[in-house]
Amino acid sequence: MSGQADLGGLGPGAISIIVELADDRVCSVRVRSSRPVHLTRLFLGRPAAEIPLLAGRLFSLCGLSHAFAASRAIAAARGAEPNVAPQNLVALDCERLAETLRALATMAEDAVPPTALRAVLTLTRELAAATSRDRREIAARLRAETARLGLPDSAAAADAPFGRLQRELERGAAIAATAPDALRPEDDATVLEGIRAQGESFAAAPSIAGRAPETGAFARHWRETEFSRGALCARFSARMIDIALLLERLESASPQDASRSAAPVAREAYCAVETSRGELYHWAQLTADDRIQAYAIVAPTEWNFHPAGPFVAALLGARIRRAEAAPTITRLAGLFDPCVAFRVELREAAYA
Repeated sequence: MSGQADLGGLGPGAISIIVELADDRVCSVRVRSSRPVHLTRLFLGRPAAEIPLLAGRLFSLCGLSHAFAASRAIAAARGAEPNVAPQNLVALDCERLAETLRALATMAEDAVPPTALRAVLTLTRELAAATSRDRREIAARLRAETARLGLPDSAAAADAPFGRLQRELERGAAIAATAPDALRPEDDATVLEGIRAQGESFAAAPSIAGRAPETGAFARHWRETEFSRGALCARFSARMIDIALLLERLESASPQDASRSAAPVAREAYCAVETSRGELYHWAQLTADDRIQAYAIVAPTEWNFHPAGPFVAALLGARIRRAEAAPTITRLAGLFDPCVAFRVELREAAYA
């Protein structure tokens, strides 16, 4: 995506990426976001029981994950023991798979036939709603349809859309791959402190002192990728690893609950859920009569596209020829996978 940095053209909920080049080297990266973080004000004063459904409706992407995180956070704040139905865990994995495939299909542009993507997304919805008896059969069909898009271990991978996308990434400009500073479960306490102290401002630009935490597929799987071909190939590989693991999990008879929730004090709790884009946090504080007194959501996009975060760090100092800069930076941003539209603008450095 390219054009002007004015967010007005994209409407609310967009990211502007302004990159300055000097002698074919990235010397400045500025990220601005118009993503609204005040939507949780709509929760204030409402009965807690209403929030999971409202959260799922407010967020069009990863709506199930938002509803699940809200439900778990509120239950923990009430002091209730987690009781998660296996079908809910299957639905979360289906959503995560669908979002990952949708993002990669967008990167591949016209290479993915709309009918092929629709077939996969339809199967994820069927599987999310299926009974335990039907899951294995639907999951097998899902694997077959996904293989046609180009899973690495599939027979047609090389000539499939994702196989062609991988070759394009290999031929393109190489940005050096580096190990991410992964957001970890051990960081939950620090995240909770930031939410309590800063509220909406922390949700808009979450940070941990001295670090640039990253979350998402690359943060999960970077050790399993090959760095020698550059950051784009390594990050693409991490996405494919994530898809393969999700398919394996959906084909198994025992879905996993990888979410975390805790109530550090009475009537207050958080839940962290792993989505396709990374860790999603919901934090709730309840009144004595079970209404929402305070609420915050910290989404993966805000970590990855923080003005001093991992996307900026991945680009700064990179050597990219001017002719290749726009598509390369756009693809890198796509592999970080923001949950809103983004726009890349290139500028020559004033002193160049």
